[in-house]
Amino acid sequence: MTTSIERARRTPTRLHFPSLVLVVGVGPLATDAYLAALPQVQHQLHTSGTLAQLTMTTFIVGMAAGQLVFGPVSDGVGRRRILVVSSAVFALSSLGCAVSPSIWALLGCRVVQGAAAGCGVALGRAVISDRYAGVEAARRFGMLTSIVLLGPVVAPAVGSVILAFGGWRDVFAALTVVGILMWVGMVLGLPETLAPEARHAHGLRHSLVRMREMLRNRLFLGVVAVQCFATAGFFVYIGGSSIVLQDQLGIGTTAYAVLFATNAALMAVGSLVFRYSVARVGPVPLRRAGLAISTGAVVGLLAYALIAGDDVRLAPTWVLLAVMVGGNGLTIPATTTLAQEIGRRAGGTASALQGGLTFVAGSLALPLTGVVGHQTVLAMALLSSALYVAAGLTLAGVRRGERAAHVG
Repeated sequence: MTTSIERARRTPTRLHFPSLVLVVGVGPLATDAYLAALPQVQHQLHTSGTLAQLTMTTFIVGMAAGQLVFGPVSDGVGRRRILVVSSAVFALSSLGCAVSPSIWALLGCRVVQGAAAGCGVALGRAVISDRYAGVEAARRFGMLTSIVLLGPVVAPAVGSVILAFGGWRDVFAALTVVGILMWVGMVLGLPETLAPEARHAHGLRHSLVRMREMLRNRLFLGVVAVQCFATAGFFVYIGGSSIVLQDQLGIGTTAYAVLFATNAALMAVGSLVFRYSVARVGPVPLRRAGLAISTGAVVGLLAYALIAGDDVRLAPTWVLLAVMVGGNGLTIPATTTLAQEIGRRAGGTASALQGGLTFVAGSLALPLTGVVGHQTVLAMALLSSALYVAAGLTLAGVRRGERAAHVG
């Protein structure tokens, strides 16, 4: 008789897609649920605010590294085994965070936790491109994106509830439970999706060669460049809106949390629109529509800020930011679908580069509003507009290549 584990290696179960949602969405959960706990970390571990905030940075660095390292490796050895191990590592590193006796131990565990989370993000996308193609793959990416994008809405609330009854260590205890659920889902629900005959030579040198070859694919690189510029424009909002809206417009933390959650929910709705319309419309027009919506909104915000001067009001600012964020609900799954389709021959490498490069672009854009020294709606809108316009100009060149290659 075959065991349940042996059957899972061949046949997906009902745990298949929920498990992918967990491994791809655990990054936002491990980031946003923990934000409110930073003051407690600083106080209880007798450290500085800078080192407490560094626990966020180390997690982000770990996520970027996990995507770039394990995506190409999985093209050589398969997806399932790495996902099973990375889920276990996430659970163990989360437990390590929960019992860390010092800030240095916490920093080390957060790097490992981030790398495990990044591995899940890259391989989760690769699993979808292994199992599905064309419209069905686009639908899956759309559904996965819409669920994952609810993370920034749900995670802060989850973190607040945990902190209301416990402390920062309890946040990591909850993430340990999530890691265990991920591991169970991988063991019992996920088959190996990359057949042995479809695998590439493995090893560091071969992984680097695959990455180099993928980056030489001008069409793939162009699609990813569009996503990088759009993501950077979006991350200007992520990094600057809290200070800008609270300082210049005078809204409180509760009002800002409602604004941020509402905008994130609109982006999730946009991904659902992608999910249900991609079969009829196609990913290329939906990408164009999403980018046009975001660009139009943020350029509109720039014009409004220029006209209003010091009399910028919350209502029009909120509406335009919401439209900008909502457009990403179409752009993100569309560019993901197209990049994975172009890089299907080495899906793990394509996923790693797509996720890793856009993650780096977004991270570099996070502090831009503060760097220019004028944390205002005008400065935020100007920077974001420049990046979205750059995405649109890049898209014009990409479309010529896509038409020549009959993509979309």
